[in-house]
This record gives sequence, C-alpha cells and structure tokens, in this order.
Amino acid sequence: MRLIALLPCLALSLPAAAQGADLCGSAQPIVGVGSFAFDLTAAATDGVGDNLCLAFGQNNINSDVWYSWVAPSSGVFRFQTCSLTSVDTKIAVYDGSCAGVVIGCNDDTCSLQSLVEFPAVAGNTYVLRVGTYPGAAVGVGNFDLNLVPPPTVLSTAVSPINGHTYHLIGGGSWTAAENAAVALGGHLATVRSQAEHDWIVQTFANYQGSTVDLWIGFNDAALEGTFVWSSGEPVVYTNWDIGEPNNAGGTEDYANLRKNNPAGLWNDLANAPTGFHANPFGVVEILGNYSAFCKADGTDPLVTTPCPCGNTGTAGSGCANSTGNGALLAASGSTTPDTLVFTVSGELPTALSIFLQGNSTVAAGVPFGDGVRCVGGTLKRLYVKNASGGVVSAPAPGDVPVATRSANLGDVIPSGALRYYQVYSRDPNTTFCAAPQGSTFNISNGIQVQW
Repeated sequence: MRLIALLPCLALSLPAAAQGADLCGSAQPIVGVGSFAFDLTAAATDGVGDNLCLAFGQNNINSDVWYSWVAPSSGVFRFQTCSLTSVDTKIAVYDGSCAGVVIGCNDDTCSLQSLVEFPAVAGNTYVLRVGTYPGAAVGVGNFDLNLVPPPTVLSTAVSPINGHTYHLIGGGSWTAAENAAVALGGHLATVRSQAEHDWIVQTFANYQGSTVDLWIGFNDAALEGTFVWSSGEPVVYTNWDIGEPNNAGGTEDYANLRKNNPAGLWNDLANAPTGFHANPFGVVEILGNYSAFCKADGTDPLVTTPCPCGNTGTAGSGCANSTGNGALLAASGSTTPDTLVFTVSGELPTALSIFLQGNSTVAAGVPFGDGVRCVGGTLKRLYVKNASGGVVSAPAPGDVPVATRSANLGDVIPSGALRYYQVYSRDPNTTFCAAPQGSTFNISNGIQVQW
C-alpha cells in the first residue's frame, strides 16, 4: 500500500503570496530556467486524469497549480521537485495548452517527490502542472526547470552479430538517454536474441574497471505491463531477472541490464533512479536504413562459399587477411538527408581501399581475392581511399555524398531501392594464402542500405 504524507509541511523560505495559477486557463507565465516557487495551500483540482499519470491506481493530480513556459532553446529539460519540498507532489507537462497532449507525468521518483524529463523545441509553449498525489497534504515548495546536458559518447563498437553500430553514452535518466540516441540517429538498443544480449554485456557492462547498469530501449511507459521497444520493432526476446519486472513503487517503466547480475539480466527501473542503480549508462543502437547482409567470413550459413584458403575471419567480418583478422564494415548516418558514412576497420595499416556498390547480391558468394564477394549486379567503385592504422571511412569531408556519387557514376538510386556495399583492400602478402589463391587483395563483410 502506498504511504501518503500527512504530516504538516516543513517551513520553507518562500514568498507568502500564492505561486502558480489555480486555473489552467490563466496559467502563470514563467521565463527561462531555474527555480520557481509553488503554493498549493488554497488550490483546487482543475485538471483531469490521464493514462500517462497512472500511478498507484490514481491517474489524476489534486490541488494543482499551473504555469505557462516558452522553451528558450531546443533540448531535453528536467522539471522536478526533488529535495525542494516536503509535499507529496505529482507533476505533469502539457504540449501547448491545457488541452494539449500530456508529454510527461510523474508521481514518485525521489521519495515522495517528482521528476519529469521532456523534449522541448525552442519557441514552443508548454504548460506545467504541480499538485499532490490524491489524498496527500497540501503545502508549499519549489520546482526546478533546467536543460539536461546531452550524454557524452564514451565508446563505440560494431556488433558482429548484426553489423549495427553501438555507442555507450554517459549515465543519466532513460528519457535523456533515448533522446540522445535519437539525436545520434538511432534508439536505445533493441535486443533480439541471446547472442545480441551477451555481446552487449561483454562489450559495455564494464566501464573503466567498474560494472555499470545499462539502459536498453524496452519500456512500458505508455501502458503498464505492456513492454515495447523504443525502436518500434516487435518483441521477440526478453531476459528478465527472477522476479522482474516488478514495477516496484508503481513507477518502474524502463528496462536496464542490471550491474548486480553477472549475466546482465534485466530489471525495470524508474526513469531517473536513485540509490544503488542511479544514473545507468545508455546503449545506443544505430539502425538507420542499413544492416549486415553478408558476413563473408566463412561462417555465414546463407553465404555458402567458404573463405578461399580456409582463412575464416573474425565473426561478422570478412575472411581473414594477413593481419589474422577480417575487415569489418559498418555504416552510420542516414539516407534522408544523405549523411551516410561507411567505415571499415581491421585492414592492413595503410591499405588501399575501394568502396564497392552493387544493385543486387551474389546469393552464395563468389571467391574474390582472399575473400568472398556478395555484392553483385551493376558494380560501382564509389571511393578509393588509403587506410590509417587499418581504418578508413568514406565519404570523407569534402567528398560528394553516397547517392550523389552513385548518380554521377550512372546509377541514380530511386527512393526505397536497395543497394549493397563491401570494401576490398590491398594485401600484398602473397604467402598468406596458399596457391592457387595467394591474391594481393581481400574484402570485408557486406552492408545493405534501403534508400
């Protein structure tokens, strides 16, 4: 059963005059960011309930006061009463007006106080509502409204399971992490299999020698008990810890890979958890309109041509070159607008590299130097670059975008069309593979892009 604070409010150093309008239609204007006072002692209940406000069986906010605020800049803003009052608060944010959509609502994030993070657009109006959990005592206090700094990208890796690019971002709330993921061109990670789960744990769960909590995109914020992926993908796999999800306190809507489980089994947390699980790191998955379609490493069950001299490569990358590893191709950016960039790693330190595009595939693959080519149809050599430290990207700053380069070479890519990409590179070590191979070039895995 939820405990309701019935004790008299602590005396706070606030103006005696009421703060906040009792009626939403005359919401009190506030400007900028900072700390703002509220007084609920004479407030009636003006607003109506909303599913997003459902907590402990109650979907409304009582004894409410209202504020109108114009966002001074675009970004994610944090609206909170944490440590700023003794009132058992409940708060909400509306888009545009009292009749607008509720874009954020919270009861208890920090003890009996509340916190909402919401994306705002510079110049747009938002209405803020401050009140109490139904039945709780009224009182006075402050709320803070501040811009949330975007999380920092701490590390990046390409998954050999699916060819997607992942970023580890700095700790904070789930909302801030998801908004940062969208800004980076993706979402918090979707987990589709045990192999993907295990790779995320092995790659990101230990940061600078410490095991950390990891946000993923799984959440039931819209409908309690119905978990969905923020990417919109169907739910085909889960890996909850024993007794989870338990919606402890009625506020846990967001899944994380818990740091206190060696296997990283899942736990549900509040948007901005405190205590032991405070500030989980975020795992961002960049899907774009692209994915791996050909491992070309000698292990792909769909590409049956083996590596030419038994030179099976690193999982998910191309056949091994004379470094002992395969070359791994990944994509980042978007197709609309065309900011797509291909990056290949694992080549020889200064290898001459050719970025190859095709409009179809070679289903079983075909031997190609010391590797396997899966790109087929009309082939275009988009870019020719030299690696540095075994890594090379294209297009580079100053190069024309991928689709423009393709059109310049005679292949205008229609909207919705698929194109396929691999990178082949020089490997002058002719003794690496036994005759009759012993070629002086090799090729990466393949990426498909839907334009």
